[in-house]
Amino acid sequence: MTKKIVYYTGCFADYYGPDIGKSFVEVMEKNGFEVIVPDTKCCGMPQMANSNLKGARKNFEFNTRVLAKAASPGYDILSTCPSCNMMLRREGLPFFDSEEARFVASRVYDACEYLLRLHGEGKFNMDFGSMPIRVFYHNPCHLRVQNLTAAVDLMKLIPDLDVVKVNLNCCGMGGSYGMKKQNYDRSKEIAQKIWDEVKAAHVDVVATDCGGCGLQVQAGTGAKIMHPLMVLNQAYKAFKAREAA
Repeated sequence: MTKKIVYYTGCFADYYGPDIGKSFVEVMEKNGFEVIVPDTKCCGMPQMANSNLKGARKNFEFNTRVLAKAASPGYDILSTCPSCNMMLRREGLPFFDSEEARFVASRVYDACEYLLRLHGEGKFNMDFGSMPIRVFYHNPCHLRVQNLTAAVDLMKLIPDLDVVKVNLNCCGMGGSYGMKKQNYDRSKEIAQKIWDEVKAAHVDVVATDCGGCGLQVQAGTGAKIMHPLMVLNQAYKAFKAREAA
């Protein structure tokens, strides 16, 4: 492999959903990339959202220095978390502008966005096996405001996979908002629409790029939650299993 990319893991893949990070690395390797994983901190969005600008600045400036150095040979930077992506790409700049931050912002992509771009260039590995499953896709707010729905188009490339519903409504988690005791009832009220839609859809999997959204949907429905990259990785493994049979 001669191509390289830098992976900003984020807190969710680091501490809650390591299978997301593992799937990301395996999918990128399937597409001929070596993955560089520098030592980074929380992106700073949770601190900023809770009025801790000092803490947010500390993390953001540390990350942009590390990521700028790792990407300096001309590598792109990919994230698997919508909130991290938005923080590095645009939200942090007005508060913590620097040469490194501008460089990082110019090279950051959502992972599914990047893979779909490869597909458009005819460079995406299409060795997918059959996955006869029904999928409900929840598009997180932090992707929707960036007009990103790449995960849907990628999953539709998988043979026999049926994306039966795409939800664009907020799940009610709102970052740390829905985790606070005082917001519990309001968070549930917002989530009820998507909970009802998931239950009515009778799907095998709910796919969403956001770990917090996944927790919220699972709490109200008991549905199986997967990051779209986990779905893609399973499709690659299904092809490999078919070839070995």
